[in-house]
Amino acid sequence: MENSLRILERHEDSLATRHVLVVGADDSAFQSLPCASLCVHSDDGSLFPSSASVTSSMLPHVPAQTDLIIVVLPKSRPQFAFWLSSVCGQITRPTEVWLVGAASGGIRGGVTTLKEFSASATQFDSARHCKLFAGELQAAPFELEKFETRWRHAELEMVSYPGVFSHGRLDAGTLLMLELLAGHSPHFGSALDIGCGAGVISAVLAKRGTKVTSIDVSATAVAATQRTFAENNLAGNCLQSDVFSNVSDRFDAIVTNPPFHDGTRRTTEVTQRLIREAPQYLNKGGALWLVANQGLPYADALHAAFKHVEVVGENRHFKVWKAQ
Repeated sequence: MENSLRILERHEDSLATRHVLVVGADDSAFQSLPCASLCVHSDDGSLFPSSASVTSSMLPHVPAQTDLIIVVLPKSRPQFAFWLSSVCGQITRPTEVWLVGAASGGIRGGVTTLKEFSASATQFDSARHCKLFAGELQAAPFELEKFETRWRHAELEMVSYPGVFSHGRLDAGTLLMLELLAGHSPHFGSALDIGCGAGVISAVLAKRGTKVTSIDVSATAVAATQRTFAENNLAGNCLQSDVFSNVSDRFDAIVTNPPFHDGTRRTTEVTQRLIREAPQYLNKGGALWLVANQGLPYADALHAAFKHVEVVGENRHFKVWKAQ
């Protein structure tokens, strides 16, 4: 259980009579908060796979009876402002807001952002290395377009939203992957882009005629990829999935620039799982193309899962693997 949840539970007497919306939940246990009514929003589709009281979406929905909004501080301050602006666009009266987050996780910066939407932000609890602040949100217009960031690559226009990996720019690892894909000229009939982000790899492949399925555990990333496809008049199947959890088809290729952080914690668990399970989702002769930071320990897993493994290109920072 997250410490941010434990500090909230210290206020269960106050919460018991409140109609609460939790925004940005990062632990499935948030759905057990003791409230008169509770709605939970999360960007992470892996946390609440089957809960009717939880929505995993880019932006929270504010039920009419809500009288307290609790925001779990995200890693991205722009995403925090994105959420707050969306909430302010839905409320019709001043509404109390609590901000909870780790003392070492940027909470002070979060308070600065909160003060852009609330006249004050007062700390009223501190425990388990977390802090809890309170303020009051006012109704204000929300315009989604103001939070879009756009850039171009290969005659395509990419669209991103706050919280998406490499928001607003093409990261160097993805660029290396795209250069090598073009240089090897693979002709994929179908491809699965895992961790699609803003849809850069997906859009490039779709433009070449590949039938693309784009997945990401983040609802915001899926929305960004959908927007990128629409902006470029491309067809593609975009869905939220925790690695292969919502995937049933097989593909000629799996392409991925996988994450190696879970929040602020460095981890390779997701990519290790991806490598192990990838052969089940490839057609005969299909290949996994994976770009990763130099030094990440994927060689053994790749050789254990695939018959043919090669490094098709690398630079000082990244390495691109092809496993077939």
